[in-house]
Amino acid sequence: MHTGILLALFMGPMVMSAHSSGDPEVAGRKDDRVLADFTPDSWRWFTVLDGVMGGRSSGDFQLREGRMDFRGVLNTNGGGFSSVRSGDRAMDLAGFRGLRLRVRGDGRSYSVRVRQAGLRGGVTYRASFATRESAPGDAREPGPWETVWVPFDDLTPQWRGRKLDLPPLDPSKVTGLGITMSDGGNGAFRIELDEIAAYGRFDLEQLKGKASALVVVGPSADHPGVAAWRDAFRSASSAGPEQSLELIQVVGRGPSFAGGRSLAPDEVRDLVGALGMAPGHHGVRLILADGERVLQ
Repeated sequence: MHTGILLALFMGPMVMSAHSSGDPEVAGRKDDRVLADFTPDSWRWFTVLDGVMGGRSSGDFQLREGRMDFRGVLNTNGGGFSSVRSGDRAMDLAGFRGLRLRVRGDGRSYSVRVRQAGLRGGVTYRASFATRESAPGDAREPGPWETVWVPFDDLTPQWRGRKLDLPPLDPSKVTGLGITMSDGGNGAFRIELDEIAAYGRFDLEQLKGKASALVVVGPSADHPGVAAWRDAFRSASSAGPEQSLELIQVVGRGPSFAGGRSLAPDEVRDLVGALGMAPGHHGVRLILADGERVLQ
């Protein structure tokens, strides 16, 4: 099917509706567990700066209207980090796949840090994530709200920036969370956080009532048919307002994803089965928010 159809579907009011939050990432929220919504401050947040090792970076945060505003100035002449961390709280996240953060940043990269019970002081599991840039010409204002997905499998054990040879994170033993700025660049930084949640296994039912899904299946991410639909979707979405249409790519080789979150092999296998599609073959499905399939 010609990918030009995608443009009509993307702009058609019967299929699409503007997402009022300005954040189109909706996959998986039905079964998420909210860990921190920053109101009230039951997490006992505090800052740790590189001054503990002779550095000169600054950093502080404010909690207001259910959000955290973390800002400061990074100075790489020394430790080169600034962080905000939670107090200890035991969390059994067994069965969840990772962390979902709703943030708006400044175009710089940050890292999420997770503490695990039983490890010596300072050892945490970390993964970095990029943020969108602030408004042009006004670095004081953060960029647009966006959703960041961090699979537990992407978290690596570290101590003072050094990767350690330790087993993967045990989600059943999480005891704390944090955000760190240590991207190696000097200068001011700012990130706001609205929510941190644990997300579970993906299935299409999680989108029902919230978003339509364009599902592109193929043997590999670089298959011509898969690439054509993916590129057309991204071109259309960048040309107009954000819409409640989720792009889901399901492939045998290369990355599979639903919106901004990656899909594990078992999720890919079950999704292909639910769609009634043959593994390794190219195909496209459009599934409306009410569950109806209109494009076969």
